[in-house]
Amino acid sequence: MDFEFTEEQAMLQKNVRAFLEKEIAPLVNEYEQKYTPFPREILVDLIKKLLPWDYCLGIMKKEDGGTEIPYITNGLLQEELSRVWPSLAVSLGSGGGYLVAKLATEEQKKKYLPGLQSLDLMGAFALTEPNVGSDLRGVETTAVLQGDHYVVNGQKAWVTGGNFADITILFASEDRSQGMDGLAIFLVDRRESPFEATTIPKIGLRCAPSAIMTFTDCKVPKENLIAGAGTGAMNKLTGELGFTRATVGMFSIGIAQAAIEAAIRYAQQRVQFGRKIGKFQMIQGLIAESVVETEAARLLCYKAYSLLDAGKEAIIPACGGKYLANEVALKVTSNAMKVHGAWGLAEEYPVERYFRDARAMFPPEGNPEIQKLIVGGRVLGMSALV
Repeated sequence: MDFEFTEEQAMLQKNVRAFLEKEIAPLVNEYEQKYTPFPREILVDLIKKLLPWDYCLGIMKKEDGGTEIPYITNGLLQEELSRVWPSLAVSLGSGGGYLVAKLATEEQKKKYLPGLQSLDLMGAFALTEPNVGSDLRGVETTAVLQGDHYVVNGQKAWVTGGNFADITILFASEDRSQGMDGLAIFLVDRRESPFEATTIPKIGLRCAPSAIMTFTDCKVPKENLIAGAGTGAMNKLTGELGFTRATVGMFSIGIAQAAIEAAIRYAQQRVQFGRKIGKFQMIQGLIAESVVETEAARLLCYKAYSLLDAGKEAIIPACGGKYLANEVALKVTSNAMKVHGAWGLAEEYPVERYFRDARAMFPPEGNPEIQKLIVGGRVLGMSALV
């Protein structure tokens, strides 16, 4: 097994890290204090800075306007960005139109992808609801066909970018009696199908926009239907879950890596009892645990990416990597706070933000507990989600 980046990937990692340290890192502390969340114009400007580095468009096919980089390359890009600014990494889903490219019809892509890729339009993905998380059979948002349009009613929650999205990929139930088979996917253009959105304040990832979206008799044209009930709408999404879960895992790994580096810097400088605290065995133990466990989570996520690059299924390493990375990041950021002592609680040092961001990374793409059930179900050949 080859555990090394290619020469091209190693050079990209070096160069993108230098770029992020110079152009993005100086903004983090000010913006994290000032914006909860990013205003649209600020986020658009930041994403435009990242586009030349294959963020957003890199994972899209060339025929859809992307550059089609390998999944592993995307993984290293996401780790480097989340190492500097997790809020921005999470927010990238609002730009570029990745899920429109993956899910929408050819006609819909022709109509909307150019605006999404130029960032004249911003996108969102609306699946989770206030009362519905992992159990998608219980989706309460409804879509009823009336003539030449669907009437949508319901709420979606924790929608990244939902507060300013122009284009939303929306899951709604056409037939509640069919459970997941009754789900349909719509492309909702806010300019012709208005809806309301309110921002959700949260403990971490404060700059990343999270919203509740409310649809009240929202009229969506029939031509904006992507996949209707009984057509396997969820199957169109399932194929992307390996990639998206591994990517959220990489976000957590980037946070853990940043915390490790902060702990090392502090341990090399802080003096107690006449010597640098990095010489204390317990400090070395905390840092050693953090380094080894972060590397284990990183390798599992990269295994998922490697399988995806080979055109193979990656559910077990992707779900396993996601939950392991979430839990490791929370432990590693806690360890970094311990290394900093009382100063780990102070905003003067970044580790308190790393801790908050690590905890906020649990819900996206499903909490660790759900990932464990998915892995367990695959291994045992029987689902606990009955």
